[in-house]
Amino acid sequence: MLLSIKKRGKKYIPFIIITLVALFILLPQINTRFIPVGSDISFHYNRFYDLSEQIKSGNYNYFMSLYGFNSSGRIINALYGYDIAFLNGLILFFTQSWLKFQLVSSFICLIIAGIGMYFLMRVFDCDKRLSTIGAAIYMASAPIMYYVRALGFSSWGAAFLPYIFIQAIRSVKNKEKPINPVFLGLSMSLLVNTHILSAILSVLAIIPFYLVSFIHSDKKLSWIKQLCLSILIFILLSLNTLVAYIDVFLSNNILQPFIPSSFITNATYISITEMYGNRNIGIFFGTIFLFQLIYFIRNIKRTNTLEKIMTVVGGIFLLLSSSLFPWDNIVNHYPFLSVIQFPFRFSMISYVLLVPVFLKTIHSMEQHLSIKQAKVISLSLMILVGFILVEANSNMVKNAQRWQDDPVAMGNNRPNLIEKDPDVIRNNLRGPDLTKVFETIEKGTPDYLPISKETTSQEIYDAMDPYEVYEKEIFNNQKNITTTVLENGTIQLTWDNKKNSTKKKQLPLIVYDHSIVELNGKLLNKSDYETSDIGSLIITPKKGKNTVVLSYKPFVDMTYVLIIKAATTLIVILYCLKHGYTLLIKRKERTYD
Repeated sequence: MLLSIKKRGKKYIPFIIITLVALFILLPQINTRFIPVGSDISFHYNRFYDLSEQIKSGNYNYFMSLYGFNSSGRIINALYGYDIAFLNGLILFFTQSWLKFQLVSSFICLIIAGIGMYFLMRVFDCDKRLSTIGAAIYMASAPIMYYVRALGFSSWGAAFLPYIFIQAIRSVKNKEKPINPVFLGLSMSLLVNTHILSAILSVLAIIPFYLVSFIHSDKKLSWIKQLCLSILIFILLSLNTLVAYIDVFLSNNILQPFIPSSFITNATYISITEMYGNRNIGIFFGTIFLFQLIYFIRNIKRTNTLEKIMTVVGGIFLLLSSSLFPWDNIVNHYPFLSVIQFPFRFSMISYVLLVPVFLKTIHSMEQHLSIKQAKVISLSLMILVGFILVEANSNMVKNAQRWQDDPVAMGNNRPNLIEKDPDVIRNNLRGPDLTKVFETIEKGTPDYLPISKETTSQEIYDAMDPYEVYEKEIFNNQKNITTTVLENGTIQLTWDNKKNSTKKKQLPLIVYDHSIVELNGKLLNKSDYETSDIGSLIITPKKGKNTVVLSYKPFVDMTYVLIIKAATTLIVILYCLKHGYTLLIKRKERTYD
């Protein structure tokens, strides 16, 4: 009985270690109760607050921001990882504290990343010890730590990346059943419903895996059928995101993210003196990457196909993320590539692929060395892992010290501060009133705003500063206006036109092509109102009291879309449970045999 319990307990040791690693990374934040005030804190906290309040009030609108972003009705969550935003909104709803929310949210992000990398390495034929080491290293890497230390949301995409590559690795290894349509469709939908750019990068990265898989397949027609089925499952699971993109982008000219003056300055580099960050790979990960690439070049003939693909793809994405790649010249010739903004984003693929293959290389070297030499290699690896984890923890300690000295030192929020006193800022962020954070930092992020169809995003940025215009038309345009969220998920604005003037009035509401505007009980046609350069509503009021109601009507009723998604999700969950049960039965049968 005791032996049976011990044997079962050993199965969970990797997951216990993953949990302990997550807690170790978060320990400085738990001890000092600091909140990482990254550059995007206002943007993401508005997103999560909006969904938390929608859950709390029962007033839902899939597209419009009802409570966040000053109840302006602008579309954000529908286009930016709605599913994970909803999860974070749910966490905030239960915690009712930005500090507790951040701890729980960061913990979940770390655990998802760690478990994903653990199973990737198991599929890559690594033992539990090596897989657990790989999980710990990945959890402490810059792509994952970006959210934990600075609220960079691409970390959520990076957390789900291993699940995509689990399927890519299986496609090369398993010639009989190279594609599991459910798992491939599910893993890709998780990324698309979390972070679009991460999904795009992952598709580019897995193409070589599936090309090799297709070439080696003896049943090419069946291979194509399975791929088509996985695409169908992906579409059904991502239907809400796909419909939202079609609805908004085909009917509006959406302002694109700003283009950095230089792409090279946003590329990765290796520093032996600085702690790692978004761009700085750091000495430890730099050592891992360079060692693996050099070893691969010197031993390419003895490397198997799968390891070749992983190293080459990881190396190419590392090159794309670095200043060695002539990004500025390329973007000048192909402007559409400017959507990338920051080349360092490519490096997340390198972490997912080069870390596992590096550990596999180390393990292979151990097998061909004497016992004494193998122990030295193993000890060196453990020291390296220790340094990586300590560095991640130290990074959080450094942020905690910044929080005590200057709570906004971590981001570029200083020009957007309403409160200047550090103690007031800390109290506002950690206090029970969730809205205080928005009264402390007002940042007019112009993402996904509708602009005139006759202009381009670049022309907008050349003619004005959309950040400042947004602040003027939304933040600073609330005086004497009462905003109410109605039960049917619409936004109502009321004000008294005391001057009895019929002069046009600009309101703090963002209007899209499928928005519905009602003024004083009358439904307005598009010709009855105007919009500003960034889409804020301009109407002609009547004398006295005025009421405007803003709603949104997409080309498809989202209720039906969400029902289809929910039904597909339920079927996928049942399939996963059945699949897991089958594996459990087979494992027991092998044990008894």
